[in-house]
Amino acid sequence: MGIGILVFVYGLLFGSFYNVIIYRVPLDISIAKGRSMCPTCSTTLRWVDLFPVFSWIFLKRKCRYCHEKISARYPVIELLTAMLFLLSYLYFGIGWEFLIYCTLWSMLLITAMIDIDHMIIADAVLYFFTAAGLFAIIMSRGFSAEILADNVLGLVAGFLIYFVIYIVAKAIYKKEAFGFGDVMLMAASGVFLGFKYTVLAAILSFYTALIAIGIMKLIGKKIKVSEEIPFGPYICISVFIVSLYGNKLMEIYFNIIMR
Repeated sequence: MGIGILVFVYGLLFGSFYNVIIYRVPLDISIAKGRSMCPTCSTTLRWVDLFPVFSWIFLKRKCRYCHEKISARYPVIELLTAMLFLLSYLYFGIGWEFLIYCTLWSMLLITAMIDIDHMIIADAVLYFFTAAGLFAIIMSRGFSAEILADNVLGLVAGFLIYFVIYIVAKAIYKKEAFGFGDVMLMAASGVFLGFKYTVLAAILSFYTALIAIGIMKLIGKKIKVSEEIPFGPYICISVFIVSLYGNKLMEIYFNIIMR
């Protein structure tokens, strides 16, 4: 239990840093230079303002200096990261598998939030977390063509499936109707998932999008056919689900097919 609490606290700290990445990377601001500041008044924040979740609560959801409201999204991302880290620990204990899934889920969380905010997939985020994840995979399972074949096939499958969709959509609509960043996101996810789970996640992402759009329409949100929507979050949700329940989903799928 003590280790679980420590993992949760580390998750909060990483979540705080992920907020920085989500804010700075799309604006091409270095994440290595410059201290954290209020996005409204640009005042440099003191160390007492930077405790994940707690500072937001104690400051009554307002900036200490300009008194503008601080979005609840900051503590939500910190808590969500902490819960993902804890979930990885509960599933895999402390080891390389823990790091693999923390890396994958962190990449998905950051990518989804940036896509929601700016309608872009940040290549730098994909490159860094895929490289870190591949390192953890090699340390966990070894380095050989045979062992890594499934990871490579996952990358290729993720890229090709979405690249074909990208090309077909562009040919039909005479413009980029499906972002190339989504192709890169699926390819990066494929490194973690392997071949069969990448194919499953690619299919599931469209069902996830349909369900989400259906829910939005039910609650009264109007979505036009020509309206651009960020597709990255639906890929991220699907990859997350498959990373946890891939085996179960495959069993359900084949049971339906066999009947």
